[in-house]
Amino acid sequence: MTRTSEERELSGVGAVRAAGHRFLRDETGAILPFALIMFLLMLMAGGMAIDLMRRESVRTVLQNTADRAVLAAADLDQVQDAQGVVEDYFDAAGLRDYLISVDVEEGLNYRRVRATTQATIDTFFLNMVGIEQMVTPAAATAEERIQNVEISLVVDISGSMGSNNRLTNLKQAAREFIDTVIDEDQLDDTDITGVTSLSIIPYQALVNIGDDLGERFTLSSEHDYSNCVVFDRSDYSETAIDPDDEIERMAHFDRDTSSGSTPIRSPHCPTNDTEAILAYSVNPTALKAKINGLTAGGNTAIDLGVKWATALLDPAARPVINSLEDAGIVHEELRDRPADYTDNETLKVIVLMTDGENTSQWDLRPEFKSGLSNVWWHEDDNRYSVYTPGYNDYWYPHDPNRFHNQPYGGTSESRRLTQQELFARFSTRFIPDYFFRTPDYYGQYRDYQDAVETIVSNSEADLRTRTLCTAAKEAGIVIFSIGFEAPYRGRTLLQDCASSPSHYFDVNGVEISEAFSAIARTINQLRLTQ
Repeated sequence: MTRTSEERELSGVGAVRAAGHRFLRDETGAILPFALIMFLLMLMAGGMAIDLMRRESVRTVLQNTADRAVLAAADLDQVQDAQGVVEDYFDAAGLRDYLISVDVEEGLNYRRVRATTQATIDTFFLNMVGIEQMVTPAAATAEERIQNVEISLVVDISGSMGSNNRLTNLKQAAREFIDTVIDEDQLDDTDITGVTSLSIIPYQALVNIGDDLGERFTLSSEHDYSNCVVFDRSDYSETAIDPDDEIERMAHFDRDTSSGSTPIRSPHCPTNDTEAILAYSVNPTALKAKINGLTAGGNTAIDLGVKWATALLDPAARPVINSLEDAGIVHEELRDRPADYTDNETLKVIVLMTDGENTSQWDLRPEFKSGLSNVWWHEDDNRYSVYTPGYNDYWYPHDPNRFHNQPYGGTSESRRLTQQELFARFSTRFIPDYFFRTPDYYGQYRDYQDAVETIVSNSEADLRTRTLCTAAKEAGIVIFSIGFEAPYRGRTLLQDCASSPSHYFDVNGVEISEAFSAIARTINQLRLTQ
């Protein structure tokens, strides 16, 4: 059927309209503008992240360099100028242009170094939002301060230390340790903000506390020839020794097998102060002189060394230290030491070394530590008489073929010696052989032959040491220990005593200097404060 031209025109218009309606209804491609906008936003966000990452990377490099630089500059062993050390670090890293300032504070026992840095970086993407540059600051502060440190250095001077140059190596290591932890200028500064004090406790089968401490702790009064003491097991459950509590004094005797000298020439507890405790010194010269004077001899009593080490760190010893200060024996800045365990400004340290292991400890039997002996002495003629109770007579060693009914010169001219006097004049082997073998072989001779007894076994000493080390660590005392060519049992004991495995050192020969040096560096540790 043939359509007219009008019909064809109307049909074309309808088609256009239909196509327009279809276009308006068609949603294909509507997401594209939104996708383009999101893509641009994501691109901008990624770019911003890159700029921020660049900024953080620069800041990290600056911070790490500043940290290393101030730590090195604040080291009190650093002999170069502190500011120069920091600048050298930044020069080496190629960052000198970013170092803004270096501030150095120095005084007795401390050095504080602060470095401030800043870098400016151009942005790649943030400039699209108007941020063309970002500032990257970094700062670090380090401080080394030897302030309020109380150290007990416990050194083994038993007989085995006299072999293989052990004592020589110990002395060298100890002197270097003293030079590291003690600032000689402490004695000359009038405004001391912190002090490191050091007590040296030499030990063998005993500890000689010397006259200075012996007069200030309460030792029993059987004699006053020497100043060594005996402790009970219960004394090792606590770190303190109360100056007002009486401590049993060790007898004064000589185990020499032949000595007839008067007085005894090699007392078990020495009468001189050469190997006595040196308490609370800040004088490196005096401390090193003490170390230089040490000699080797005797058995090993680690428990006694640790006992006195803890006692001199315990606040209970404060009246003793104050009395020493009153007498001008310790520096005035040490008054009211030891500090409380709760004092956060004070570090308490024990450095314990041995080349051996605990051995037996001896003393006279109780019946020979006090009371009267049966030996009489005529002072004017220097003659002795021996009373024999079983026969009620007297024998004169200078006239061995006769017995008498009274002491030489009579009781008005001769004087009966105390047991303490007798053992202070003659050795424990000389007494029975010279005085009692002939007149009373089956009585007093046998008794005096066994006058010395073991008071602490090696296993008991180990138990005491471990108990006390535990108490010390619980109180907050840091314990370093050094096994110096020591046997297995000794090494095991020291490992148990140390505050941690890293606080124990097992060394041979001259390695002992390395151990002491490492301990000194740890004590003088650097603290990154910001």
